[in-house]
Amino acid sequence: AVVSTQRTGVFLLLLFLSCQAKEGGWKELLGYEECQEQKAELESWTNGIPWCVDPLGLNEKPKSLSEICEDIECAEFKQLDSKSCGYGTRTFISAKWVATNIPDLDEDWRDAFTAAFRRLFKYITGDNESGERIAMTVPVLHRYTMSTGDDIDVGKGGRLYFYLPKKHQESPPVPTDKAVFVEELPAMTVFSRTFGGLRSMEEEDYEEQFARLHNVAVERGGERVEEDVGWVASYTQPRIGRQRQEVMFVRKE
Repeated sequence: AVVSTQRTGVFLLLLFLSCQAKEGGWKELLGYEECQEQKAELESWTNGIPWCVDPLGLNEKPKSLSEICEDIECAEFKQLDSKSCGYGTRTFISAKWVATNIPDLDEDWRDAFTAAFRRLFKYITGDNESGERIAMTVPVLHRYTMSTGDDIDVGKGGRLYFYLPKKHQESPPVPTDKAVFVEELPAMTVFSRTFGGLRSMEEEDYEEQFARLHNVAVERGGERVEEDVGWVASYTQPRIGRQRQEVMFVRKE
């Protein structure tokens, strides 16, 4: 019994060390160097639990982009250096995305978002003129209207985007739903903050993340951004495994 207990202890220790190694450092996971005053909060995200022995999702460390893009096609981007701590900088390469609008509703915004997602999902699963199935990609982009006065205020409508894989960039299948359309987004440089966890995000949670991004990038970093538009990039399937979401502002040229 003693030997068995010792073996179990060694196994759990090795599992813990393996998880820690796979998780990677914070800079690798976030994609930028976090500011010193936020690092204590980062450590609280883990709740002392490695992600791979965490069925309840108590470890909120985000999944790294490098790990995500090994398994699923990601929109092309170029990583850039940031002027200050607390946010990442990258340029998304100009590309075609399939998109649909989300009504600006005061109520039932989750239902409106879900309906928009389903329209795009139907498009990639064959609801297009050629009946072609298109591989899922990341990120899913949600463009919001924004107010960045004394308080950050996120609009409830906007537009939802799925990135079209490289094989469909030149000639994307034509949507059959009139509410779905192909849009070519120009190259854009974005400033972002990353977060994870299996949480169900509320409007206030996104507003808090946007406020933090505005503080580090604009107020402290001196970046110029499009103040009336905010973006959320979702890289993982909600509530399944490790998560990655980013809030983003586009650099004002």
